[in-house]
Amino acid sequence: MGRPKTYERENVTRKAMQLFWRGGFEATSTQNLAAQMGINSYSLFAEFESKQGLYEAALALYRREVVTHVFGALLQPDAGLETLDQLLNLFADRAAAPDAALGCLACNVASERAASDPASHDYVASHIDYMDKAILNALRNAKARGELPPQTVCETQSKRLVATLIGLSVLMRAGVEVAFVTGAISAAQAGLEALHA
Repeated sequence: MGRPKTYERENVTRKAMQLFWRGGFEATSTQNLAAQMGINSYSLFAEFESKQGLYEAALALYRREVVTHVFGALLQPDAGLETLDQLLNLFADRAAAPDAALGCLACNVASERAASDPASHDYVASHIDYMDKAILNALRNAKARGELPPQTVCETQSKRLVATLIGLSVLMRAGVEVAFVTGAISAAQAGLEALHA
């Protein structure tokens, strides 16, 4: 009979998530992960089977704790243009935050591993689909309420906003100056305003 666990899976996964978010998969060693998680390598492999398994658990936690927090309001029945504007304001606040250079973990995964790791590719595709559905819901609600002209193609506008948000995250990750990022956000907000009926 093995010794009882002295850690809680979600707590140690959260610590790993922060490391992967900051340094990426390749630059984050198993030894560093174990040390920062407060467990030994044996426990890490017993719990997650591999570094890849831990990585995938960290990505799943990121979706539950970060992505749904950022985009969840857009999936509500009352979401609309105001909700989208609030999302863009959230990105503007993020751009000025001390840890803005972390970017978005899903976008970081896209640039580091989506082309070489099938699990990462699937995660990024699922992330983009989630963003698209959330934004599309808000746009369709706005159109149904008469906030957008009848001829508005919500699917096209949603894809434009998804691409904009991903681009903003990449700019933040690259350490581009805040004024440039917030200027791009203001342009996106002006684009939304121009869609008004």
